[in-house]
Amino acid sequence: MIRAGDPMTLNIDQVWAVLDELSDPEIPVLSLRDLGILRDVRTDEHGTLEIVITPTYSGCPAISQIEDDVRAALARHSMPARVVTQLSPAWTTDWMSESGKEKLVDRKSTRLNSSHITISY
Repeated sequence: MIRAGDPMTLNIDQVWAVLDELSDPEIPVLSLRDLGILRDVRTDEHGTLEIVITPTYSGCPAISQIEDDVRAALARHSMPARVVTQLSPAWTTDWMSESGKEKLVDRKSTRLNSSHITISY
């Protein structure tokens, strides 16, 4: 694991740059960051990189895929990490980036509410 104080210094901006490349498996027009699923990049008390994610709802069927995608993307850049799923506070559309909201609005018949996102074409 990359640890704080190691010769390979952890650069949080580089971690976010890698994570910004990940799209949501159910709504690929949005990045995980645009959707507000990526909540935090931090290190634990041992210096291990942790990525905190919050699914759009507690029964989200894509959460395992998202966790795997996050770990795999960081591993490709020699940034092994632990993914922490945090259910509280619950995800809200307020966490979406303005860019993410605009991407959805650009789609035909887009409907948003706080517990589910539906896109119909």
